[in-house]
Amino acid sequence: MSIPLLVGMIQSDRERLHRLSTEKQEIASDDGKIKVTVSGMWTKLPELNKQATLQVGYKTKDMYLIVFTDAKAAVGDLTLEKHHQITRDRMLQKMTDASATEPVSLTIAGHPALQDELSGTEKRTNVVFLHTTVDDGDHFQQILAWTLKSRWQQQNKLLREITGTFRSEK
Repeated sequence: MSIPLLVGMIQSDRERLHRLSTEKQEIASDDGKIKVTVSGMWTKLPELNKQATLQVGYKTKDMYLIVFTDAKAAVGDLTLEKHHQITRDRMLQKMTDASATEPVSLTIAGHPALQDELSGTEKRTNVVFLHTTVDDGDHFQQILAWTLKSRWQQQNKLLREITGTFRSEK
């Protein structure tokens, strides 16, 4: 193989990877109602959690996001605060050395939301979850974005941005 051809192939791969890392794509749940916007490096990962409505990840960077949908009619008379607290407590119980920040109020896609960080050890792995609950009117949408604790500082901002792109349609 000639040197110019090899250099051209390497440049082409670099350009393709750069394009994938900077271009944005929308990934939707199987029914098309739940969506997030991510870079081209993210893919659907249906093996993350069988009960999740949407499951995406960027495996080489150990970044993942899943969404659970709870119809309000099925969970009784829960408020956003109560639903968030219940799911938060459940997650903290599953981890060892677990801790959490105080929830903060925010708005995602025009809907009220609560968000906090949960960290601990799960299956012998130190992780940090960005735990977000959105009240979209008919449903509570629980968004869990996470990475390894060792990568949290570098990936925290990106996981928050992706969570902020969440949209649900009726």
